[in-house]
Amino acid sequence: MKEDPNSTLLRSVRVLFGLVEAGRPMTVSRLANAVDLPASTAHRILNVLRQGDYVTQDADTGAYSPGGALLRMAALMASSSEFPPVVNAMLRELVEKSGESAFYGAFLGEVGRLKFVANLHSHHALQYVMRTDQTYSLLWGASGRSIAAFLPQSTVAELYAREKDLAEGTAPLPQWDDLWSDLQQIRSAGYCTTNGQRFEGSHAIAAPIRGADDAIIGCIGISMPSARREPAKTEHCVTLVLSAASQLSSVARCAIGTLNPDFGR
Repeated sequence: MKEDPNSTLLRSVRVLFGLVEAGRPMTVSRLANAVDLPASTAHRILNVLRQGDYVTQDADTGAYSPGGALLRMAALMASSSEFPPVVNAMLRELVEKSGESAFYGAFLGEVGRLKFVANLHSHHALQYVMRTDQTYSLLWGASGRSIAAFLPQSTVAELYAREKDLAEGTAPLPQWDDLWSDLQQIRSAGYCTTNGQRFEGSHAIAAPIRGADDAIIGCIGISMPSARREPAKTEHCVTLVLSAASQLSSVARCAIGTLNPDFGR
């Protein structure tokens, strides 16, 4: 049966986003699995995209990477958007007013993961550094759960089934009903705080960033060693993070482009 043109177009976009979000060369099978498409469909789409220079294929490994045309498009969007500079300004403000490190995490919707694309460190010798060269689960940590709490229950349930045994945090995930209850409380509060949940000895506060149509696009937050955690300080950081999240969401809703993997570099 002939495919609907709109469906084919949307699938092509999913493949491109999945490749960008992966942050590394991807084989057809791994990419197809990440974006939940049949391998034959992903292969057909990649062949078309390769002809337009939107993706390139390694002759030795067969893996695909973003092509020149896609990189030029991303550069143009980033240069014309107000969002990246505002992110950096918000991170500076958070560090100055909290005395701790601050981060921005991008929600990778196609692969259901989180990637820290910008962080700014405090003057303290002891601090937690968020790696920007890998992705993280949404089910652990203030950063991940501040995003997961605002996603549809069915989406979070799929993530839970996929990642409950990955042990990306310092302790196993709770049972599904308990996790969903925790997420509902985070959603009601509008932010998440955790202590040593993703990384041993770390304390973090994060809130979600919303873009067009109120869709979640990422999170912003503050991190510090648990040794410097104090109730009054956490309360102050919550206020700072919520204000930064609100301002970034306002900018993101009207920004031309919001994807820039080079924030803060």
